[in-house]
Amino acid sequence: MNISSFSLDRITLVGLAMAGMLPFLALSPSLAQAATVDCAAEATALRTQAETADPKAAAKALKLVRVAEKICAEGSRFEASKKFAQARGQLDTGVQLADHR
Repeated sequence: MNISSFSLDRITLVGLAMAGMLPFLALSPSLAQAATVDCAAEATALRTQAETADPKAAAKALKLVRVAEKICAEGSRFEASKKFAQARGQLDTGVQLADHR
């Protein structure tokens, strides 16, 4: 069976492309973890944290939590985890600023 040089070039390019992607795939375990977020538990934890936070920050965070719950209900847990992270960031900003002074 003869393999033409054109086919060999294609096989080589595909192999090189796959080898080039490996480092990026190895660095993205957080994507797999983010996809397994428990939406109900995350929402409950953020609501509890919002009770003691600054009222303006809590309002923004709770709005993001509601959006995340809707996204999660539609089945996109990865996108919901991004919104939960944004909500967590809204609630954590005051503490971080006080610690750095």
